[in-house]
Amino acid sequence: MSEHFETTEKKKSFPFWTLLVFIVCGVIWGMGYTVYQRQEQEYALYQEKSREAFAVSKVYLQGVTVDGTDLGGMTREEASALFAGRQAKQAEEFALVIQYGDKKWRMTSNEIPLVFDAESVLDRAFVPGHSGSLSERLEEIELAKNGAYSYETSYRHDRTKLASLIDIIGDAVDREPINATLDAFDMETRSFTFKEGIPGIRADREWLMREALSALDNGNTDSVITVSTYSVEPELHARDLEGHFGLISSFTTETTRDRYRNTNIALSAEAISGQVVQPGATMSFNNCTGRRTEDKGYREAHAIVGGVLVDDTGGGVCQTSSTLFNAVVRADLEIVKRYAHSWPSIYVNRGEDATVNWPNRDFVFRNSSPYPVFIRAWYDNYHITVEVYGLIPERFARIDLESETIQTIKPSNEILYTLDETLPLGTRQAGHSKRTGYVVDTYKVYYDAEGNVLERTKLWRTEYPATQKEIVYH
Repeated sequence: MSEHFETTEKKKSFPFWTLLVFIVCGVIWGMGYTVYQRQEQEYALYQEKSREAFAVSKVYLQGVTVDGTDLGGMTREEASALFAGRQAKQAEEFALVIQYGDKKWRMTSNEIPLVFDAESVLDRAFVPGHSGSLSERLEEIELAKNGAYSYETSYRHDRTKLASLIDIIGDAVDREPINATLDAFDMETRSFTFKEGIPGIRADREWLMREALSALDNGNTDSVITVSTYSVEPELHARDLEGHFGLISSFTTETTRDRYRNTNIALSAEAISGQVVQPGATMSFNNCTGRRTEDKGYREAHAIVGGVLVDDTGGGVCQTSSTLFNAVVRADLEIVKRYAHSWPSIYVNRGEDATVNWPNRDFVFRNSSPYPVFIRAWYDNYHITVEVYGLIPERFARIDLESETIQTIKPSNEILYTLDETLPLGTRQAGHSKRTGYVVDTYKVYYDAEGNVLERTKLWRTEYPATQKEIVYH
């Protein structure tokens, strides 16, 4: 029985170690519950912060300022519209006036566009809170609330457009200097007068650019800038021309004792005397004299017409044109038209004549010098002289002509009979005379002051045809 009692007693004893287990489990549960609650709180906070971060994902953070304006809550598009309006207003307020004398140029943003950097600044201001990890974004949200993100915009002016406008103004202000030039030539005193040069004006474009940019950059609206200029001296003054003008060339031929022929020569010399030929212009002998008629005082005298010596009104003027030609070619002017006689003249060398015949054959030259040339001609005591005045050439002292007969053509000894039904029946009269022909090369020779040959160039070749004796009959 005692054994049974002992067994029963053992069964009824309380296991205290289970209490310890319960206590430990309770502590663990309590700790777990606390951790759970903390995690629940942290998760709730996380959700709250996530919602906060998400709420600003498409707008600027509160506290982000651009030019002092808090953009918090604005979308990127709204901020862009806000600043576009401000820029338009700022552009309207801008104006710059440049003046010179009574001329004024007013420039606005229409002429000189303002280039703003607002868009790039707005892009930078939008970055905080919109990139990186959640913790980084949350940190930036807090920083923004404390004013950590503040930005300023700026603008600049289109310098290319401004420079272009300044060039336009400069062109309107600039005045080219005027060189001293030949004013007049007195035919009687054979003296020149000169017109003094006039200084030019230049706008100081670099200075104007600096002043304009300074006014624009400083935001000085309605600024007025007066153009600064400087003087530009002409390249030539009157003193530079004096002594460089005078007689360039002169040529004289001796006439016959034929009174009527000399009358014609004197009249044609008077017609060409006093002519002024501007640079690049031409002078025509026929235009100067016009048609040689009795009304003008011209008389009948020997002239070569169609290769035959006849009496013709104005006969002899070819000596004037030939004398003019020799003076002109020695002045180094350009020969435009020149015709030779049917046979050599007695008053100039072969190849150095210039015949004229109204209105078909003319002697024409061009003034190839940079200044006007003046022609002076006169007849006196069986001589005609032509002088050319103007800028005295520097590269040579004088010009002369040299003519070489390279071929002599003997005419046939047979008599040539020519029928002319316009003549009265039974008429026999002399036609062409028997004349020797020539082929002549003429050279233009340049000399220096010591008489040395500087240049020798071929001027032209002249052919005088041989003619046999001719009898014209009907």
